[in-house]
Amino acid sequence: KDEDGASVEGPTKNKFSRRTIKLLPVMLDCLREQNEIYKHFGGQYFFVSVQGRRIDMNHLRRRVWLPALKKAGLDKRELRQTRHSFVTVAMSCNESPLWISKVLGHRNTEMIINVYSKYVKNATVGNDGMAFNASLG
Repeated sequence: KDEDGASVEGPTKNKFSRRTIKLLPVMLDCLREQNEIYKHFGGQYFFVSVQGRRIDMNHLRRRVWLPALKKAGLDKRELRQTRHSFVTVAMSCNESPLWISKVLGHRNTEMIINVYSKYVKNATVGNDGMAFNASLG
């Protein structure tokens, strides 16, 4: 949504946002599950609710995100902070900053190194996402 709350559809933010990434098994499993919902409803959008409707971010925050944070004993935070969690967990699993930056659509590793490495004491170069995948399931 834009600053006024209107839905925005169109091209990606920049050329780095359009990318091909290696899907890890845990990511691919999630997309396969979502594909079943999409095929069932044959809708216009791939990411829809289990009722086949566009995802309502206010509903998602109120009914899923905030209760999950409360149950986990965490302070309230914005849903978009999951990107930050992804980076710090991946770095903690010794994944390559280059791989992480490609997944996020960054043009290089500068932001990963400068912004996130200070939060991860054991941040060293790893491999291609498999340690991160193993940590999730």
